[in-house]
Amino acid sequence: MQLSRLSFISCLPAIFLTACVQTPSPAPDTTRQMMKAAQDPDALARIGQTALQTGDVNTAIIFYSRAATLRPDRIDLQLGYAQALTANGKANDALGLLMPLAGKNPDNAQLGLVTGRLLIEAGRPREALNLLQAALHQSPSDLHLLVALGVALDTLGNQQAAQGFYQQALALNPDDSAARTDMALSLALSGSYQQALGILRPLRSELAGTDQTAHINAVENALALVYGLMGDHQTSSAILRHRLSEQQTQENLAFYDTVRRNPAPATSSP
Repeated sequence: MQLSRLSFISCLPAIFLTACVQTPSPAPDTTRQMMKAAQDPDALARIGQTALQTGDVNTAIIFYSRAATLRPDRIDLQLGYAQALTANGKANDALGLLMPLAGKNPDNAQLGLVTGRLLIEAGRPREALNLLQAALHQSPSDLHLLVALGVALDTLGNQQAAQGFYQQALALNPDDSAARTDMALSLALSGSYQQALGILRPLRSELAGTDQTAHINAVENALALVYGLMGDHQTSSAILRHRLSEQQTQENLAFYDTVRRNPAPATSSP
């Protein structure tokens, strides 16, 4: 059952039972416990996170919103709320929430990482780069920050600098799937196709049969892109057709051809 934010607040104690339906009046002690839970941001956040993990993003937004409203000073609650908003396709709302927080809390590396990733996805890699660099000063051995910086630089066309950050990440964890995949993509964008395939093919074999669906899909997408940039439509389309419709496959192939014919101009500095 989906509730508006206003109706949710007015019915909050009953949500822990059956969400505002007619039920016998609870005992006084039970009522006090529910009222207390309704004012406990950690309890609300736990419910929100559980809802997010089970794919119920609307419920996650409701509970995280309430928790964040109760404790606007808690960055972890704001990050949870932003995560729920992003999962619901409201990345711009999440950015609107996090950008002011990131400006006020430049020493919070996790906040910088999440905000930086959202900026990259929003097509604002230069802003992301500045934010991620500041976060890296606070946490210089954070593998996720190093990878995000590489992605921002790749998006800006600076593959050489991007690969330097991926190498730092891989020095920390040579088995990290995201760092390996993004390194391969960067190599492909700079024309080093065989090196890219030399990373992606073994990685695909390692992930086969595991439950790491997101990483498997990322590797498959990367392989399709590499073969597409090489001009090998047959292999690229065979990979794409496992997960995409024929129309989507053809759209991807056309995009790869566009990138191959019009490579992004390289930049010499971040």
